[in-house]
Amino acid sequence: MPSATKKRRNPRQRTSASKSTAKDQSPNDKKASKKKKPEKPKGPTIYPMVYAGPMRRLYAFTIDFGLIMMIIYAVAPAAGGALFSEEAAPQDLIFFLGYFIIPTIIWGRTPGKWVAGIVVVDSDGRTPGPAAIPREMIGKLVSYLAAGIGLLWIIPDPKRQGWHDKIAGTFVVDNPYSGGPQFMKDFFKLGEKKDDDAEAEAEADDESDGPTNSSNDKDESSK
Repeated sequence: MPSATKKRRNPRQRTSASKSTAKDQSPNDKKASKKKKPEKPKGPTIYPMVYAGPMRRLYAFTIDFGLIMMIIYAVAPAAGGALFSEEAAPQDLIFFLGYFIIPTIIWGRTPGKWVAGIVVVDSDGRTPGPAAIPREMIGKLVSYLAAGIGLLWIIPDPKRQGWHDKIAGTFVVDNPYSGGPQFMKDFFKLGEKKDDDAEAEAEADDESDGPTNSSNDKDESSK
């Protein structure tokens, strides 16, 4: 019968073919597939506790400082002394505190942190909320008055906390859902070990150990 002449496929051949295609995939291809921007979950966001390095935080501060300077030079001439002048110190203080406090309370990040792909969170990985007030008002004042030592503290600290973070109980972590430019975030990830690189190295080691293990099994079975 025609059905009897048909050759049955060996299920082992299918599994071996799928394994070979998985092995043929280079670590770079695997890394590229994993590097896709994850979708932001619905509801309150809990950010992974991947502490941001000093270079990314410096990059975020540089962006914020540049934006503030642009606002000052654009608004000061039209304000007629009502803003950004010696007689407008209270208004200027409200502006600076509002620039840093309000976005940090609501979103956990200023425009500079958004571009750098980092976010301020509490110990649970959520946006700090009212904890941003003592962080920006008291914590940063203490850090600046101590000759900037409180800000430089993030370099040796294992959790990358400055004094202002320790006072408010906050952390600055990586924001995988950020809309900032990816190439700039990658460029300023200096000194940070990437999980994708570690996984790719581990998979490459496993693949290199595979043939030796199989040959050893064959030798043992022959004995």
